[in-house]
Amino acid sequence: MRAAVFRGDGVLEVESVEVPEIQNPDDILIKIRACSICGSDLHVLAVPPGQYAKPGTILGHEFVGIVEKTGTAVTQFRPGDKVVAEPNIRCGMCPECRKGNYNLCRNAVNTGQVRDGGFAEYCIMPEKQLYHVPAEMPDKLGALAEPLACVMNGMMKINPQAYEKVVLFGAGAIGLLFVRALRRYGVRDIAVCETMPSRMEDARKAGADLVLNPAEDDLAAELEKAWGSLADIAIDAVGAGAVLEQIIDITNCGARILIFGQNMTQHSTIRPGDINNKELTITATLSTKNSFGPAVSLLQDPDFGAEQLVTHEISLDDIQKGIALMRSKEAVKVVVYPQQGV
Repeated sequence: MRAAVFRGDGVLEVESVEVPEIQNPDDILIKIRACSICGSDLHVLAVPPGQYAKPGTILGHEFVGIVEKTGTAVTQFRPGDKVVAEPNIRCGMCPECRKGNYNLCRNAVNTGQVRDGGFAEYCIMPEKQLYHVPAEMPDKLGALAEPLACVMNGMMKINPQAYEKVVLFGAGAIGLLFVRALRRYGVRDIAVCETMPSRMEDARKAGADLVLNPAEDDLAAELEKAWGSLADIAIDAVGAGAVLEQIIDITNCGARILIFGQNMTQHSTIRPGDINNKELTITATLSTKNSFGPAVSLLQDPDFGAEQLVTHEISLDDIQKGIALMRSKEAVKVVVYPQQGV
């Protein structure tokens, strides 16, 4: 089969490799229909890398596919079922898993980073990692289940109320999913901070009522002008160190701050006293936690509009083009189709 294999030092090569075989009774062989490129894939391919991946691994963790074959112990799925996958396989035994914080598993095996993922024609996943989706769900929509599940994990952390005012940094795919999710929570006052004109327009289309350029605008002054108030909630969907410094200045006393974007090369310098003086609550979110069900449900809502994030659809052989489009930010979300003729 054809697969995009990470070779280290920023190198990703499309190669011919063996189709994986079922090894364990709970294994399921999935014929990949679509797999989208994630910002974390770009971090893996950066030099130096912003996130780790094991050389020799097939990348890709945001995928949808069809069950091709099942192991002898599989009971919930059968060939022909359409599925999406929770990519990070948790051990269930470490202290974090036993405390219920399984998304922080110390021994997690991350599909698409240390085990073979979805930028290939086929992939093996354990039964417990899969979720049914309707057969009629478009493939490009199913490929968004994993990033939306990550967003929903964050949403459940901050639990926004309809009357609260929310500022979001970043109008990439994750940021635009947050805007749509906030609207579903009934939030009316949503400000998005973004520097690219095209993405500023994307934020407006997604439902932001206020779009600001943090490189040019006085954010606090603009919020006060529009809302008569600073933010009750701020979300960092970028992961750049300077964002947290800006957030401290544009939040109300008692505000909640969610850090979503992750880039291990970034640093932030803030004064702890500023957090004390406002009694701010800073929290973060990693991966998914009891959030795949809500994500799959939202994707079935025709008014949610997640498919509008997909700006480019390409074949596996063109994956380098897709990565370049993501790096240049010309693309919001690129969906890769590994099967020939799809």
